[in-house]
Amino acid sequence: QLNGSIATMDSSGDVSLFCRGLLKNLLSRHGDRFKLVPGEEVTDFEVDEKILFGVTSRNQNGDFVTRQCDKIVLALWVRSAELCNSIGVPCPVYPAKGHLVTVSSRFDYKYNIALRGGLGYAAPMAITNSEGRRLYRLSGFVDFTTGNKANHERVDALVDAARADLPDLEIIDSSACHRPLSADDRALIGPTKSYPTLFLCTGFGSRGWSIGLGGGKLLAIELLGLKHDIDPSPYLPIRFN
Repeated sequence: QLNGSIATMDSSGDVSLFCRGLLKNLLSRHGDRFKLVPGEEVTDFEVDEKILFGVTSRNQNGDFVTRQCDKIVLALWVRSAELCNSIGVPCPVYPAKGHLVTVSSRFDYKYNIALRGGLGYAAPMAITNSEGRRLYRLSGFVDFTTGNKANHERVDALVDAARADLPDLEIIDSSACHRPLSADDRALIGPTKSYPTLFLCTGFGSRGWSIGLGGGKLLAIELLGLKHDIDPSPYLPIRFN
């Protein structure tokens, strides 16, 4: 049995608010066993004779800290491949950069609008601004690049295409973000073959918000060695070995 909810409009969620809520819940329920270390960047794995036993990270002061671990979960979006490659673990995850533009309009559509020329789509958000104008999220284009700056030509193209259906649109903001896209467009969830103590949870592409919770449950079942509700094999990282 699968449980879920249906939103009448796309782009209705607030990812930042959702993640802060998850963290608050985690700390309230497992605060005695859970420690959050903000502002650190993992730089290396610690390996001894094919045994992965820890990670080294750089803290906010620039100092390096090594932590020993029984099990390690790697969920570093497009950086996952970089760290995996350093120890010879296959992790074909690529930086697919997409563009997002938030606009407002007095036109109140209740469904996604395919943009002219197949450039992307405009998704009505479940909020209006102080003037009663509907907010829309324009999205489109995929560039395989590591740069995270928005390409103004891409933004202008999305806006121009959207004006066919939203002629009075006003731009609120624009941005670009990387989607960690795997080689077969399926997430990598579970233990690696070379290092059974290393678990991956990455490569969700543009569906992280949609299937992230399901991926987290699948990962937890793998970590704890419990019985699966579904067949995990399509998501196991060993398919790339």
